[in-house]
Amino acid sequence: MARSLRKNTFVANYLSRKIENLNMKKEKKIIVTWSRASDIVPAMIGHTIAVHNGKEHLPIYISHDMINHKLGEFSPTFIFEGHARNDRKARNDKKTKNDQKARNDQKTRNDQKTRNDKKTRNDQKTRNDKKTRNDKKREKR
Repeated sequence: MARSLRKNTFVANYLSRKIENLNMKKEKKIIVTWSRASDIVPAMIGHTIAVHNGKEHLPIYISHDMINHKLGEFSPTFIFEGHARNDRKARNDKKTKNDQKARNDQKTRNDQKTRNDKKTRNDQKTRNDKKTRNDKKREKR
């Protein structure tokens, strides 16, 4: 949901002071912050800000497209690994592992066969093309 236009943008005081000081000195240093709620303002463009994600600080280079977004939007706090499969534990693990291995082996064999088939088809096409070219040249003579 967008922030109300009547409200001003929020930038942590220490963060705005650091950016102002760097802009006055015309320096580009990495600014470390825990303030994920701070808005990105035009004064921040061109700076690199390391935003904490709960585990480490991720450096983010601020560009023009990021204005009016929050710093926390560019520093994900967790990695989505997909939805849990139901009844996974109810099955016998050995059977499922063996089935998966067999399926993967079969897939790789099929992939290799199709690759080889494609190669031979392409080789045959090029040979046929060369033959027809040579035949045409002979006919012209």
